[in-house]
Order: sequence, then structure tokens, then C-alpha cells
Amino acid sequence: MCYAIVIFSALWASPTSGAASKTELQQLYYRFFQQKDEQKVATLVYWEGVEQHERDGFFRSLHNDLKYRLENVKFVPLDAGVKLEYTLDGVTYMPVLPPIGRMVASYADQGNVKNPSTSYLVGVKDGKYYIDLASPKHNS
Repeated sequence: MCYAIVIFSALWASPTSGAASKTELQQLYYRFFQQKDEQKVATLVYWEGVEQHERDGFFRSLHNDLKYRLENVKFVPLDAGVKLEYTLDGVTYMPVLPPIGRMVASYADQGNVKNPSTSYLVGVKDGKYYIDLASPKHNS
């Protein structure tokens, strides 16, 4: 009984955002997605520097993805030389954290939609792994 209380306390005392490893990030995403808990999934995102428009886009995409049955979450390396900046309406966006790879969530086919998946950049900050969103690039 004492052991269970210590473990339970340790889980509640752990940081509420990010993950300790790529594997843990995958596992937490999978668990939170299966629970259909958008707020728990949001704890896996690095939000600092992310503007409201991108926050809204993340939740719109997640809300849509929750209509599917999640089959697999895997980590894949970035392709060599991949360009991670893009320009939209004259604003250049780039990942908030330096990306180290992608986490790809694959879903079951649904109707005419075959092989649906969502790809998230992953970055690391202070030893924690996060889903890495884009933000307007600030010239320095």
C-alpha cells in the first residue's frame, strides 16, 4: 500500500508539460489521444512564443484528428536538408524550438480517407521533449 502511494504521488508531482524522452512523448500522446483529452495533449506542446492563430490551428487539427481511431505513433528523423520555414500572407514562420525529428500519428482508414496521419515536429527544451509548433520568425 505504501509503495502504491509513493508511485501515485510521484506521478502527480512530475512536471505537467513535455516528456522525459521521445518514447515517453509517443506514449503520452497515444494515451491522451485514446482518452480524447485535448487538454492533456496540449501539455505535450511547447507553447512559449506560439501566437494565438497557431494555437487555434493546433486545436482545430487535433479536434478533427480525434474523429479517427489512432493506430500508431512513431518517431521519425528529419530528412536531411528539409526546409522548416514557410511564408504565409507575407509572414515567415519557423519552429519555436530547434526540431530533432517528427512524431507521426497514424489513424485507421475512415470512409474515403485512406492512410490518414498527422506529423508533428518535436523539439527539446531543458531536457524535455515537446510537440514543436511554428511561430512568426523574428529578425534579430
